[in-house]
Amino acid sequence: MSTRLNLELRALEVFVTVIEAGGMTAAAKRLGSTQSAVSQTIGHLEESLEVKLLDRTVRPPRRTAAGDRLYDRARALLEDAHAVSQAVRGGGALPHLRVGLVDTFAATVGPHLIQALSGAARQWSVRSGLSPDHEEALLAREVDIVVAGDVMQDTPGLVRYDLLREPFCLAVPASYDGKVKSLLEVSQALDLVRYSSRSFFGRRVESHLRRLRLEPPRRLEFDTADAVMAMVGAGVGWAITTPLCFLQALAHAERVRCLPLPGPGFSRQLTLFAREQELDDLPVRIADAAAQVLKRDCLPAIARHAAWMAEDMVVGEE
Repeated sequence: MSTRLNLELRALEVFVTVIEAGGMTAAAKRLGSTQSAVSQTIGHLEESLEVKLLDRTVRPPRRTAAGDRLYDRARALLEDAHAVSQAVRGGGALPHLRVGLVDTFAATVGPHLIQALSGAARQWSVRSGLSPDHEEALLAREVDIVVAGDVMQDTPGLVRYDLLREPFCLAVPASYDGKVKSLLEVSQALDLVRYSSRSFFGRRVESHLRRLRLEPPRRLEFDTADAVMAMVGAGVGWAITTPLCFLQALAHAERVRCLPLPGPGFSRQLTLFAREQELDDLPVRIADAAAQVLKRDCLPAIARHAAWMAEDMVVGEE
C-alpha cells in the first residue's frame, strides 16, 4: 500500500509540475526526467482516474475541467505530504544552506532573494565569484546550490532551472560620439575593456570576437562588472556586457551608454544547479523566487535606463 501511495504522489507531482512549468518538456527539465517519461506518467494517471486531464491538441497542453479540479486538490495534497515529511525529519528550516552565486546575480538578485527565503535555512553561507569556481564547489559538495552561467549543462546528477537569458550588449563612454555601426569601428577608436578570461562570461565574449575575426589588443582585463563599467564610464574604453552587469554597476550608469550589439547578437544563460534528490523542493522554490525578484525589481530598474534591454531579457523558461 505504501509503495502504491508513493507512486500516486509522484504522478500528482508530475502533473502539477507540467501545469506550473507550462508543458511536458519544461516539466521534465525541472524534474530531472525525460519528456517521454513525463508523458507516460500523465497517461497512466489519466487511465487510473478514467478522465482526460490535459487537452493535447493545443501547445502547450491545456487543462481540461477534470484537470482543473485535480490541480487544486493535488497541490493541496502535495503540500500536506511535504509538511508531513518535514515534520517527521524535524521539520522547518535547514540547519545550514551553502550557496554559490556569480557576482552579477549576487549583487542584484541576491539580497532580495535571501530576504524572501530567509526562513528556508537557519544559517546561510553565500559565496560569489566566477562560474567555474562554483562548478567545482558544487561537485565537491562545498556548496548546495549554484547560480552560474550554463557551464554544467551536460553534468550528470544535477537538477537545473533556467533563471534568465539576457542579451550581450555594447557599452561605450557617454562622451563617445564616434561610429557604432560595427565593433570594428568602435575597437579602432577605443580600447576594449575585457572581462577576465578566467570567467565563463569572458570566454563567451572572446569566442564572439573570434567569430567576427576581431582581435583587439589585450590591455585591460577585470574580474567584476563594476570594475569594467567604471573603466568604460571613465572613458578608458568600451566593453561587451549584459543588462544585469549594467544593473550591478548602476553607480556608473550616467557615464555609460549601452546599445544593442552591432552585427550578430548572442546571449548569456543563468541557471540554478543543485544535486538530484537533495533539498526536497528548495531548488525550485529558489528558482521561482528568483523569477519574481527579476520581474518585480531588476527588469523595471533596467528599463528605466534602457527599455530595449529589459524587453530582450527572458526570465525563467518563458
